[in-house]
Amino acid sequence: MTSRPLYLVAYAALLAPLVQAQAAPDVYVCDSEGDKVWFCSDLDGNGDYNGAAEAVVFYDDGLGPVALSVNAGLMRATDGALFVTDSTEDIVLRLIDIDGNGDAHGANEATVWFDGRTGGNVSGVLMTSARGMWRDPNGVLWVASSNVVSGGNDAILRLEDLTGDGDANDLFEALEYYVIAPGATAGVSIPSAIVRGSDGALYYAENGTSANPAKGAYRLEDLDQSGTIDQPNEVTPYFIAPPQGGTAFHWEITIDTHGALYLGDNGNEIIWKLVDANNNRVIDAGEEQQYWTAGVASNVWDIDVDSDGSLYLVEDQTPDRIVRLYDADGNGVIDPLNEAFELYSDLVSGNDLGSPRALALVRSPLQAGTNYCGPAVINSTGASATMSSTGSASVVFNDLGLVASDLPQNSFGYFLTSRNQSFIPNPGGSQGTLCLGAPIGRYVGPGQIQNSGATGVISLTLNLVNMPTPIGPAAVQVGDVWNFTAWYRDALGGVAVSNFADGYSVTFH
Repeated sequence: MTSRPLYLVAYAALLAPLVQAQAAPDVYVCDSEGDKVWFCSDLDGNGDYNGAAEAVVFYDDGLGPVALSVNAGLMRATDGALFVTDSTEDIVLRLIDIDGNGDAHGANEATVWFDGRTGGNVSGVLMTSARGMWRDPNGVLWVASSNVVSGGNDAILRLEDLTGDGDANDLFEALEYYVIAPGATAGVSIPSAIVRGSDGALYYAENGTSANPAKGAYRLEDLDQSGTIDQPNEVTPYFIAPPQGGTAFHWEITIDTHGALYLGDNGNEIIWKLVDANNNRVIDAGEEQQYWTAGVASNVWDIDVDSDGSLYLVEDQTPDRIVRLYDADGNGVIDPLNEAFELYSDLVSGNDLGSPRALALVRSPLQAGTNYCGPAVINSTGASATMSSTGSASVVFNDLGLVASDLPQNSFGYFLTSRNQSFIPNPGGSQGTLCLGAPIGRYVGPGQIQNSGATGVISLTLNLVNMPTPIGPAAVQVGDVWNFTAWYRDALGGVAVSNFADGYSVTFH
């Protein structure tokens, strides 16, 4: 690795204290020693969780109805629910604070969302040693599970609550999406984590003790749309790390908002950053980066990525820690002295997060697009109507929803779309500004013309294969940019007029 110019070293030294001083985000942490899940919040804004009341127990199996033994995986849903895997109890636990008292010990707040024990689910799927999870926006949960001496398969499981009854234990709600080494003895394959890539494929971390499959990251794509990975070309090695000094242990794989993957190796105290720059679905030489190399023993179990690119990791070590990594100087690697910040240590805090195995950041929902051409012309409420979204910009998920807020109450409106942006004041006598250029499509089909009601909001879930245009429906393709706004009825001084929200632009992937 080449040394950095002196001005970059000086810049990092100056910037690091400023980065450290920012408030740390709220985070949940699995305590596999105390059979707990903790909630950590930087109440005093000093950049750590070491204050007396900054780590509180969110779930304790001594107080809640569901037992934990080795709670090893954690995933937070957009509705605030936490999904927890336990590699000994063989369950996925769902936790949600219904009564708002800060824990999940109340009635129906802790439930077995999936039971992977023999007879636990009608689909007959065993989950014998589960760890890492990924949850798609449509609610499908993917779990990496390995076999044990007593049975089970090394597999990636697909779990979904099809009936809406609060679990995935009914018929057809669970399946083995990919069985990695059918019939192999325990340890030959150890799938430890799973993530959805920006290309729609799944990527999992392999940690087995054999050379087949080798330790590394693998890409899964259901090419024949059979619903499972059942063809040889549907699983391909994505990244096999070059030999290091120690034995690799890839316990975690995650993704940032730009599509880069991060693969942990706590056998060599490394986090790899993987960017498929030429889009050939494999990491070629030069596309991998030793993003972080710990200066001391670390034993990282889990990594999560914030929207600003910060990596948050938990270490099951002496001491147990939560650490933030931030590439402040933008040189592509983490300086362990100036860009790695300790947020929690059991040597400092009075709270003991024993053997932390997983963490999940609490984020505001990420917007799929960006606003432009605003603020919109003020309407009769004294506010400007604003566009936002739900779901994602993924063509694969096809779950994007539009929301127009701050409309007058009980006002009729509908959404408009175009591939082009513009700024047209008072079109057709409207008092507002149209932020779209021709050609413009209108969402005026059945159920698409809406009333804002008492909330002053209209919303619509889109069908990306049926986007309205003046010449007929069109399908969104990866890389397309579509722009949106909302038209609505308004009234000023008792005179009926119309108005527009600001513009909203989405780049689909």
